[in-house]
Amino acid sequence: MKIYLFTAIEQVFKKDFYHQIRAQNMRVTGITAAIITCTTLITHLITLYLPVAKRLPAGQWEDLLVIQRLLVISSALIAVAIYLVRSTLPLTKQNRYHFLVILYALCFIGACMALTFLAQHNPKNTMTMMLIGLLVIAMVMVFSFVQLLSICLVTGITFSIFLHLFQVDPIQLAGNLNIFWLMLCAFFVISRLLYSYHANYFIKIKTIEQKNEEIAAANKLKTEILGIVAHDLRSPISGIRSVLHLMQEYPFTPEQENKYLQWIGEACSSADQIIEELLTAARQSEEDKLQTNYISLNDWLENVRDNWQQQVKHQQRLLLELPKGEIKAHVHTGKLQRVVDNLLHNALKFTPDGGDITLGMRPHRGGVRITVADTGIGIPQEMLPNIFDRFTSARRKGLHHEPSTGLGLHICKQLVQQHGGNIYVSSQENKGTVFNIDLPYTVL
Repeated sequence: MKIYLFTAIEQVFKKDFYHQIRAQNMRVTGITAAIITCTTLITHLITLYLPVAKRLPAGQWEDLLVIQRLLVISSALIAVAIYLVRSTLPLTKQNRYHFLVILYALCFIGACMALTFLAQHNPKNTMTMMLIGLLVIAMVMVFSFVQLLSICLVTGITFSIFLHLFQVDPIQLAGNLNIFWLMLCAFFVISRLLYSYHANYFIKIKTIEQKNEEIAAANKLKTEILGIVAHDLRSPISGIRSVLHLMQEYPFTPEQENKYLQWIGEACSSADQIIEELLTAARQSEEDKLQTNYISLNDWLENVRDNWQQQVKHQQRLLLELPKGEIKAHVHTGKLQRVVDNLLHNALKFTPDGGDITLGMRPHRGGVRITVADTGIGIPQEMLPNIFDRFTSARRKGLHHEPSTGLGLHICKQLVQQHGGNIYVSSQENKGTVFNIDLPYTVL
């Protein structure tokens, strides 16, 4: 078990942990205050009506009654206040009233301190009540380091001041102070050990939850991949089977043979693309540092445009818009190439013949923005929120019935985020779509 004696829980768990222990403190303090209200009230009645209690030395009996009444009133008020907070407010707002826990801790320690001073009317000093008060608070409540240190300082200063008023004998005064500060150190250590126990237990539970989520995500991914394989690979395989059936059962000319072989080749290419996208999506984001090259984005985008110009075949116009000045950046050319290729491929799929596709770049917010815009059919508004999800339901066939696995844009987002950037989309039906790739200044 890790001991958090002078340190706090790790930052990644800190917010959730404090939210939990404050809710726990509120619940435990409410129960403790209610129990102390009842027990102190019973003790107060015994003190009032049993003759043995009146045998206390002069003045102590009245002091004891006052202390008991104050403890009953403060405990009852805190118990009622916490009950109202927990019963009327949502859990997210209850933590605002955690000060009630600290206030009651000080009240209870103060009452025990007062009972200790009451016993010190007798030259034979006892620290029993003070020790009980500190142990109760240390065992039932969990405080952060700052809160605990504040309680220790307030308690220590208060005790030291009042001890001088109740004891004037320098030997007893020094002895009591030494005992008290040793008790306060023990209170601090016990409280921090309890904090450590709760922190380690919380971390263990959170770690198990995270592992369970990872396992659930892996199982979900496996199921989704199997579904994609069963659904999307069936088409190219069925196409190949149909062509083989034709070649086996019917006579064919050399021209038909070439056509059949072309169909088989296209089906194989389609299957390869589906498998590659499945593998890329399954890898998630890579942990290794990107191996980047410092290149001219202007020249790189010109080459991308030239390569794609061969595929457009004058069905659509492929335009290039670059800034006057050269922009250089540290990028993984292969991964960024895949992003731009995917966006251009989608633009071609959903832009009718005669439409425009624009590949552009410009400085943006200290970094650079690469844009792929088209004048195609656009994306329905209800699809936009889920368009970058893995295996998104927003997938659809192209204008010429080109298939889609629903993985392309998810992979694009992964690859852009590995560069420290992000990708955005805006679209209007029948007016076109714009994808913006924003890369931060750190890549420049």
